[in-house]
Amino acid sequence: MKIGIIGPAISGKSTLFQLLTGMTAGSGGKGGVPQAAARVPDSRVDTLADIFKPKKTTFASIEFADFPALGSGCEVSGETAGRLKTCDALAMVIRAHRDPSVPWPAEPVNPFASFENFLHEMVLNDLCQVEALLAKNKDKKRTADEQRVLEAAQKLLEETKPLSTGEWSAEDLPALRNYAFLSSRPVLVAVNLDEDQMLTRTYEKRDELLHSCKDAGYPVIEFCGSLESEISRMEKREQAEFLAEYGLAESGIARLANAAYNLLDLCSFFTVGEDEVRAWTINASTPARKAAGKIHSDIERGFIRAEVIGYDEFIALGSLKTARDQGKLRLEGKEYPVRDGDIINFRFNV
Repeated sequence: MKIGIIGPAISGKSTLFQLLTGMTAGSGGKGGVPQAAARVPDSRVDTLADIFKPKKTTFASIEFADFPALGSGCEVSGETAGRLKTCDALAMVIRAHRDPSVPWPAEPVNPFASFENFLHEMVLNDLCQVEALLAKNKDKKRTADEQRVLEAAQKLLEETKPLSTGEWSAEDLPALRNYAFLSSRPVLVAVNLDEDQMLTRTYEKRDELLHSCKDAGYPVIEFCGSLESEISRMEKREQAEFLAEYGLAESGIARLANAAYNLLDLCSFFTVGEDEVRAWTINASTPARKAAGKIHSDIERGFIRAEVIGYDEFIALGSLKTARDQGKLRLEGKEYPVRDGDIINFRFNV
């Protein structure tokens, strides 16, 4: 799963990429687009590591890609749109901070206008694609279902609504995926604030921005790039005290990484022991046998049963021994839909 980070120049998108992944904006990547994995903070992994004291602790991760800056009007070129379509979701970074040392290139800072411009660019890009496809009515390879989906998409886009807001049936989704429309992707909006704005939760046209994002179905994370840089250099105890001053339980980077995880409809199950405590990333409700394949194909092939206990129940009991003695470890079959927070030991034979 990959999330493309996009935004105009001086928005803080490359700073966000670096804070998420620890990579500098100019390092690695394909076609001039840096890519790196970001750890998904999870207090449950920390707690399990404290209990089992493993040799190794592994958190879930998500791949991020830092795309070149958009123009001041958030124009999306055909080349950029094509590259963005390789991503499963997008993170749109919007500047709201008023730091005079970071001059705005073309106009006063207006986060609402930046978002609206980007939304319109996505919609316009898809509308042009749909109209071009519909103009090829003589294409006998197109099915009646595909034609219906294209016509429904055109109607939605003409109303300046992203395709992700449409009420699509399970039969419609293959056609949408086949055409790889830009606005069909989930989008996370990250608003870069200054310190005063973080304290007051106010900035120009905030209400309008939040309302527009809600209509589009896009979650919003507000963060302060300068504060996040400072937090990243602190010890864990200092971080908690510092965040408390701003009324926050966790950093903006942690909130954004978790929001991105949820945006992609992902969840984590855990394997635990003295060797390793690890969070494994799967799509929500993945069957147990397929989830076992995330660990190793042999486990999936030789799957017998999954020994399962939920994280909260495990913490209440205190140990796997107590859970086993009290009969709290459930034996689940191959079709069991794995839930977020499940602690699993897979039984298999190959």
